[in-house]
Amino acid sequence: MEKKQWSDIPSLEGLEMEWDYQPRNADGKRAFQRLTTKDLAQMFGDRPIEVRVATTTATVSGSLRDLCEGGLAVNLGTRLDERQNIKVGLLLGSEKIIASAQVRHVQRRDREYTAGLMFIGLEPATRRYIAGVYASKVLRHVV
Repeated sequence: MEKKQWSDIPSLEGLEMEWDYQPRNADGKRAFQRLTTKDLAQMFGDRPIEVRVATTTATVSGSLRDLCEGGLAVNLGTRLDERQNIKVGLLLGSEKIIASAQVRHVQRRDREYTAGLMFIGLEPATRRYIAGVYASKVLRHVV
């Protein structure tokens, strides 16, 4: 059997795809699936989930917008500075979550701000709990 050479492979000129690849998520970069406010309400009740955010100068309260193993989004009445390191705390079901985070982005929404926070050094047990909550959503169980 004779070994083929690269020059034996025909050109791909004129070859077109019948479809364009679209990632499952909007920006194609998500490492973790989000739990939205609607998802969390179905599992933990319709009340907004309160989040406490502690900076070096103040502690403020907000409501959870979404959550995943990598971080969370919080609706707040005050603006946080991007790249600022903070502490966050919330009660998710029966689990108290307290973690370090970094502000990754802030958007103004009407009279409040939505801050995207990335967890820093999240405890493995807390990460597993959040992953379990997502699994419960997928399997349609209540935590």
